[in-house]
Amino acid sequence: MAKTKHVQTLIEVVQSTQALLAHYQASLAPSQTTPSDSQPTQTGLPSPLDVIKATTTLLRSHTTTLSLLLITPPLTPSAIIAKLKDVSSGTISGMVAAACYEPRDGEPDQLGRTMRVEVKAQVRRLLGTWGDVLALVRKMAEKRQAKTTTTAALAESEKQEVLATTGVVWEACDTLLRLCTNGTVGLVVQKAGELRAVLLDAIEELQEWGDDVVEDNEDDGAEQHSDEDEDEDAMFGSSNKLGKDDEQLKQLLDTGVKKLKLIGILYQALIKRRLKTYPASAAPAAANGAFYDLDEHGAQQVLARCCEEANTAAEMMQHNWAGASDEFTAWCTKWREIFNKA
Repeated sequence: MAKTKHVQTLIEVVQSTQALLAHYQASLAPSQTTPSDSQPTQTGLPSPLDVIKATTTLLRSHTTTLSLLLITPPLTPSAIIAKLKDVSSGTISGMVAAACYEPRDGEPDQLGRTMRVEVKAQVRRLLGTWGDVLALVRKMAEKRQAKTTTTAALAESEKQEVLATTGVVWEACDTLLRLCTNGTVGLVVQKAGELRAVLLDAIEELQEWGDDVVEDNEDDGAEQHSDEDEDEDAMFGSSNKLGKDDEQLKQLLDTGVKKLKLIGILYQALIKRRLKTYPASAAPAAANGAFYDLDEHGAQQVLARCCEEANTAAEMMQHNWAGASDEFTAWCTKWREIFNKA
């Protein structure tokens, strides 16, 4: 009877921890509003990344210990309860406090907006994986409660589930630890690389679309299409092919692809030479949409905005960190000349 009571206590602890975890995850959710005085903020932290790194390492260790407690019979509710309380009261609360850190007026911003957003996202993801651990503990406790015994050995499938869930937590911990170790510069390099990959994909798609030109016989056949044929055109994209005689849009497409390729080269050079933050832009993807809609004016506007942002980035990073000229300064000047003539 006492063992059953301990199992019930374990279930209640898991439930309260799940509620706390849901609250923490909500506090880490992306928000469009800026922190106000009524929102809780953490101040006086030595270094948010150091705190997150330490608590993440500790959570990884706690998760390993917990998994051993779960797969080693007999199930010991008191030991599991102690471990869950250690995680919720100290490890996770400290991690969330550091992730939610917002500098007050006059305080130095140790993270910066880009890093803060990424840290919150990764911590929230980690808490989600730990929520899966809690759900597993609760399921196992309820199963033992129904059997009125805690001495039964786990089935092989249960052991594999514990190990798999633990592995997911480890992976999330390792990702967060890499983020803390690489810091803002590493994150900027990663984001710039991702943006460049999106840009190169957009270029490839535009080139393929430009090669798929509507032929004369397709135009003749289009006059005989029924309403059902129009639905089929919308599904397979034949209605927005580049017209054979649409020379202006074809010329704009060639210019756009050439400029986007040069922007891709600029991204690569900036990643290597400057590592300076550049705001993400949806311009390349938007350019594709404008071309696909056969919207020449819209494509011109989006392409102009994309080129303006590229020129701004090149100008911002023309000089090195000391504000002096170097070999990249000359390269950047030459790039801008070629880019503006393209």
